[in-house]
Amino acid sequence: GNDATSFAATEVVNDTPAPADTTAPQLITSSDTTRPRVNGDQLVLSFDDSSDLDADADHKPDTRAFAVLVNGVANAVTN
Repeated sequence: GNDATSFAATEVVNDTPAPADTTAPQLITSSDTTRPRVNGDQLVLSFDDSSDLDADADHKPDTRAFAVLVNGVANAVTN
């Protein structure tokens, strides 16, 4: 329900159906505990508005909704 804003190097395309929450969540980049980080084989991203995030495993985003590059080379998103 929340559209995301674009990242510095990557444009985000939103297709949220109306009526949409028009306040986009912001990626947290300044906190030592919640900024983007790698944890084992996971890339962990935290946003300032998680009220609409659904922790139900049946409602996870499709892995094709994300692209991860490591040194400019695509790294498959698996979960």
